Amino acid sequence: MGFVADVREWANSIFGGCDLGDARRVDRLVDYAARQAVEPAASTSAACKGDSAAHEGSYKLLRNPNVRPADIDDGAFDAVAEHAENYELVLAIQDSTGLSFKHPTAKALGREGSPSGFVVHSTLLVDAHGPSVIGIVDQDRWIREPKSDKKERDSRTYGEKESFKWEAANRRMRERLRDISRVITVCDREADIYDFLRYMKDSEQRFVQRSSADRTLETNNGRLWDTLEKSPAIGGQVVLIRQRGGQLGGNGQSARLARPAREAYVTIRAARVSICPPVDRKDEPAVSVNAVLVREENAPAGETPVEWMLLTTEPVASPSDVERAISYYAKRWLIEEFHKAWKTGCRIEERPMQNPDNLERIAAITAHIATRVLQLRNLTAVSPHASCEGALQGEEWRCLWATTMQRKFPSKTPTLHWALNAIARLAGWQDTKRTGQIGWLTLWHGWEILQDRMVAWRAAMASVGGACR
Repeated sequence: MGFVADVREWANSIFGGCDLGDARRVDRLVDYAARQAVEPAASTSAACKGDSAAHEGSYKLLRNPNVRPADIDDGAFDAVAEHAENYELVLAIQDSTGLSFKHPTAKALGREGSPSGFVVHSTLLVDAHGPSVIGIVDQDRWIREPKSDKKERDSRTYGEKESFKWEAANRRMRERLRDISRVITVCDREADIYDFLRYMKDSEQRFVQRSSADRTLETNNGRLWDTLEKSPAIGGQVVLIRQRGGQLGGNGQSARLARPAREAYVTIRAARVSICPPVDRKDEPAVSVNAVLVREENAPAGETPVEWMLLTTEPVASPSDVERAISYYAKRWLIEEFHKAWKTGCRIEERPMQNPDNLERIAAITAHIATRVLQLRNLTAVSPHASCEGALQGEEWRCLWATTMQRKFPSKTPTLHWALNAIARLAGWQDTKRTGQIGWLTLWHGWEILQDRMVAWRAAMASVGGACR
């Protein structure tokens, strides 16, 4: 789904098909989502802007035990799946994160020996051939059980383990999407689980998955890394390593250091391999996949060299085939941007709701709001010279022009490129690196400033009868 400038039209397209048992609840859901989407970081009260009826109705919705978070999820996910039908090829990017709460509700979310928050596993759909973010098509939230001993963990079946989340998410997604042949699942190293790999192959699905284990291969008991390292290089390319913040770890997240953005020149090797099953299941057939080794041979001093071992069903017969498969995996960073937008932009971890169900309802709503600003940022990459009315309503771009350009309105509607740059400058963006790239957080802050200006703009227009329109 592309960016929809009108927040109510957007909210209705995502949440209007939800089945909440009462049409009035759906109307309230659409109204609240639209209000919150205007100011994603605002509290529920602030998002209602003094409208007492909207304030009361929004809190009734979020606290209503008859409104199941799963029902909000189902309607919204089905809407995203329907929008995905408009794309020729879709990447389904899976990843997990943790929501940690510091307010009193956290006590109700934690159990002795377990974290105070949700573990969240999401599937984000993006356009494989372009920059468009389509939306969240699946999300599962749960409270992790206290740690058990190794004997107890080993006794669990695959379907009972947390690692089953990758397959479970894929199964739910398959139920929503009509043509799974147009979908490529993209996963990071955590998904390198033999059972998941076999499931994906047996169900004849397309995927690009980063490997973490140096698996045994069927041919001469070879090993994955050694086999690829001995394969001839088929080319090289420059890949962009995205900036990444550090994190302490815990509640579904691993600890990691911060990483600045940089470009890396990598060599590429590819081969067809057959991966052996675990030793206790040696009677099962091997799983045949294509493997691609992406490695930075001469990393700058002090930098960790880039190395990706990718397992994929995509062809690797030519350098262009391999580069295409690598480009699909390179888009995995978009789900990390979604997590950041959800936590920082929507402040989901700071919502002071009084019980876990209330928190889940607001999580189910704001997850889709978080994708909206990512869609906004990508508009200029699609068509920078198009009219800005693809992102802004008429009164919004006029307000933006009047308060930033300080001259009379142009005879022709300004471009998207102008509009998004102007919004970013409201938040202090100067393009000091001359890249022209605007971070989503900067754009989000600029958008909020514009919405604040819109309040005064509408009041001024009302007082003069709309003379400046």
